[in-house]
Amino acid sequence: MATKSVIPFFGRAWSLTIIPDAGPLANHPIVISTDTFGPEALRIEFEIVQMAFEGFWQAEFVIYNADGIIPGTNFSLYEAVIQEGDEVIFGAGYQADVPDGGKPPVIWDGNIFYTTQDRLDVVDKRLIIHCLINRLLTTKNFLKGTLPARATQFTQAQFIAQNSTNPIKIDQNMWDQANANSGISRGANQLPRAKTYFGNPHHYLAALADQNDLQSWFDSRKWNVDSLRNPTGPIVGTYAPLYILNGPPVREGKVSFSLIGQPQQTTLGVSFRVLLDPAVQITAPLSQVVVQKQYVKQAPINYPPQQNEFPPRPLNETDQYVVIGVRFVGDTRGNPWYTEVTGAANVLNAVQMLGYRKESDPNHT
Repeated sequence: MATKSVIPFFGRAWSLTIIPDAGPLANHPIVISTDTFGPEALRIEFEIVQMAFEGFWQAEFVIYNADGIIPGTNFSLYEAVIQEGDEVIFGAGYQADVPDGGKPPVIWDGNIFYTTQDRLDVVDKRLIIHCLINRLLTTKNFLKGTLPARATQFTQAQFIAQNSTNPIKIDQNMWDQANANSGISRGANQLPRAKTYFGNPHHYLAALADQNDLQSWFDSRKWNVDSLRNPTGPIVGTYAPLYILNGPPVREGKVSFSLIGQPQQTTLGVSFRVLLDPAVQITAPLSQVVVQKQYVKQAPINYPPQQNEFPPRPLNETDQYVVIGVRFVGDTRGNPWYTEVTGAANVLNAVQMLGYRKESDPNHT
């Protein structure tokens, strides 16, 4: 086992665990590869995409030469986990940020959609795992049942979540806070009569959110809601470029000198790349990051504007951007180990530009 690095942004930490849904190792967590393995861990490439306001988050994991027997079992990886529904948990970061005996922060927890196998340059065999978050909670879910009159909206959401074929978690504190930000009191908008539910629970939950002017989306386990009037949460990262003469990347107070390349002004706000930072993820409320204007490459403006062209949004006056998109990309034996962030200067404008539309109750009731 290698000695843990205590140098910031040096010494990668990662852990890939798969929990089979069926087969000989059903419900038995299998640690496929981790930085603590000795003498040598399997090579893993990964790409993880999280998008606010999007129905599905995606991830792809490429595992090289996983032909051996899984420790503690009599099965190889190909025999144990090659099916839809298996759970994939992946954490990544840097060793200096992981407590002794702890695990790296989780940046993906979702289910396998499908897998493929191939050979790279004949020599290396690869298992490619494609994952989708919330497929089991949305397109593969079903609800039927009747709720009596006078039920509050949270009671409705709770009933929908608990009576779905694949149960959905809902945080009441999150619901109450989102409604408070929208100016809607607890217990408002009660059902005037009994209501029967039959069909996809996703449509009913989306309709409840729309009634309260809330944005909603799923992660791997729960339904998230956030106010469109005040949908911003805490600042989770402040970034600046590394000055070559000052040595390796460091953190000074709340500032991480870990920017890779130059941030770019976009039609939504700004996009940039930093050394992998698991603190930047899509959450409810939506988190924020800080990048100062002098580091951002401003986008040119065409004049006259082209048809259907969106001009770049002005940079945020306070240098704060709401995180609406995150992409993690890495190679445990290669150079990539990055977090790519899409930040919105004005999240309400971003919602409109991303095509947000209110969905109606499928039963129109």
